[in-house]
Order: sequence, then C-alpha cells, then structure tokens
Amino acid sequence: MTNANPVSESSDVVLLDRRGKVAWLTLNRPQVLNAINSEMRQRLTALLRELDRDPSVHVIVLGGAGRSFCAGNDLRESANDSIEVSERNSEEYFLLYDTVRTLTKPLIVTIHGHCTGAALQISLLADLRIGGVDAKIGMTELNVGMPVVIGSSLLLAVVGEAVMRRLILLADFIPSEQAAACNLLHEVVPNDALDARVMDIATGIAGRPPAAIKLTKAWWNEITSPLIEKTWSYARDNRTMLAEARKANLPGRFGRAQGDS
Repeated sequence: MTNANPVSESSDVVLLDRRGKVAWLTLNRPQVLNAINSEMRQRLTALLRELDRDPSVHVIVLGGAGRSFCAGNDLRESANDSIEVSERNSEEYFLLYDTVRTLTKPLIVTIHGHCTGAALQISLLADLRIGGVDAKIGMTELNVGMPVVIGSSLLLAVVGEAVMRRLILLADFIPSEQAAACNLLHEVVPNDALDARVMDIATGIAGRPPAAIKLTKAWWNEITSPLIEKTWSYARDNRTMLAEARKANLPGRFGRAQGDS
C-alpha cells in the first residue's frame, strides 16, 4: 500500500511517479483519508488525460497515501456549497468518470483501508482492483442522505442486482475477502505485498501490445455505453434535486470515514 511518499513530479493533491512504462498516481490528502475535493478532481482528470496521450506510458496505477485509499467525496467541501457550486462539482465528477471510463490504457486501482462513494465509483470504472487485506469497501451515500444513482449502475454491472441492493441499502463497509467474493476486488494480498503485486501485474500488462489493448478497451466502452449514457443523463437531469438532497442532510453528518476519529 502507498504509505510512503513516492518520488513525485509535484507536491500536489495527486502525485505522479513514473516507473518505466507504468505511471503511478497517488491521491495525496492523507489527513482526510484522501477525500476528493475540487482541486483533486481537476488534477486527477488532467493527469489521467495527459498520461493517456503519453506514448511512453502503457499502464496507469491509482492508489492513495496514508491510512486509506480514499474516503470518497469531501463532505466538508460540499456542506456549504450553493446549488450552483454543487452543480459545477457534479460536472467535474462527470468529466472525471468519463475520463476514467474512456482511457485507452489499462487503469489499476490499488486499495487499502477505506474505499467508498466516489472512490468506489472511480474504482468500478477502472480495469482492475487489487486490495490489501485491510480494505474496507462500501457505497455509503445513504448515510448522508445522498441518492445513489451513478453508484447503482456501476455496481449493477460488476456485482449484480442482489449485491448492489445490499451494498446500497445497508450502506456499510464490507471486508476485503467479502469484497473479492462479489467481484469488487479482483485480488486480495497482504498489505505489505500490495504495491509489489500491483507493480508486477502492471509490468506484465505493459509488456503486451498497446494497440491490441487499446482496441479491446474501445470495445468494452462500446458495449457498456448504453447504461452509462442513460445513467449520466438521469443524473444530469436530476442534479439540482440530488444537490438539494445532499445539502439537506450533510450538516453534522460527516462520519468517521473522513478522519473524524
């Protein structure tokens, strides 16, 4: 897991470490369990697009610094937003999610500690999810009164309807082995071996013909587009209602997942 600071090209909310043909990105707000704010959304989107255009990069890895991969959306940032700012933030998420979904290069997410909400949605859009034994995964939006639209569609495609309903309605965290059993994780490895295992997988994929991978991923996007496009449309059509629902329930509802220990 990414507890140590990588060799970075910038001291930023998202760090970039180039390891041969593998680009390793690290969410870097460990004091709030890497909760995603506007700066992080924009920086991550820009870096992913830059790396996807870079011919020297064949595989991208995304992890998190500190105790957890990512605690999802930064609720403190959202709590006092106007409806207009909430809608702008929603558009930043749409752009980020679309960027992840349409990457021409494989994206591997390495998960330790908490992975919830927006972080889980990013992970579900990635190609591979490798977890440490301490990974705790959940779709906990209902705990703060947030309707689960995008998460429902992404979970449905990965875990099926029964597990999707269970994860959303119980709004709890499940441990790594249970997450692997329902396809939320592709592998679970000891935490001290997590980075090495992810790098081993990434290096193997990076040695395969990039043109074949690009065409394969383009087809994956094509066959999954109908549900994704319908989801984006529904979320956009109802984003004012979604923002109002969130604002009505956020004050005083931050929870421990974002560092309130």
